[in-house]
Amino acid sequence: MKQFTLVAAILCVLGAQAAPDRSPRIINGHVSPHQPYNAYVLYLNTQNAGFFGGGTIISDRHILTSAQNIVGFVQWDIGIGSNIFVQLSMIRAVTAISHPNYNAANRLNDIGIITLPNPLVFTSTVSPVSLPTLNTVQANMLPLENEQGTIVGFGFVNAASTARADFLMRAFQRVIPNARCQQHFQITLPQHFCGEDTTDISNVCNGDLGAGFITDVRGRPTVTGIASLITQSCGNTAPTGYTRVESYRQWITSVTQI
Repeated sequence: MKQFTLVAAILCVLGAQAAPDRSPRIINGHVSPHQPYNAYVLYLNTQNAGFFGGGTIISDRHILTSAQNIVGFVQWDIGIGSNIFVQLSMIRAVTAISHPNYNAANRLNDIGIITLPNPLVFTSTVSPVSLPTLNTVQANMLPLENEQGTIVGFGFVNAASTARADFLMRAFQRVIPNARCQQHFQITLPQHFCGEDTTDISNVCNGDLGAGFITDVRGRPTVTGIASLITQSCGNTAPTGYTRVESYRQWITSVTQI
């Protein structure tokens, strides 16, 4: 796994850095309009080595992401406010919490929250996404089978690329039956679900882990999943595994009070 070290003198050009083995990819995606809830997450360890991931703005102080983007890391640079990479506004955070029962082996409870040092000022380019309401009936938990969702991220536009995308990329996936999901991943129900794209054969890869699966709930963009599981090769024909946000609604409230 290749790494890079950020030096204080060049923090202002974070967007130009890259970590090839974990760089964000949406394979066969399309250029996306700006999504004001989207957050680019650069997470760094104690050696100042950094890797890319995704996240979602859920309040003026909180970014929802995966636990794997938090465990073992000590600071997070959050990029918001644009679908053009070099125009992202960067905010450094040093406080984050992962789910206490996160299991790295099977990605159970792969959910975490980054707390920003100061409240965001919401504008037309920076605003939160909605969270699903708590539903204890498993069959009714969002997203439903065959429901379409959107996932976005910056990065490589195909598996052979060696350069990140200049613009935010978008893929559409539909939720597939749990039995098919279990053919690819060791999922736990109802905490996991899977999505795939059979039209453009688009998919996500390592650096997009933590990004939100966004569905429309009564006219409101709602984060119903968090990208968590991918095949080793980021295969286009394989599904993406997601953490089901609704399963953790009470935990999110306990951390954020929202």
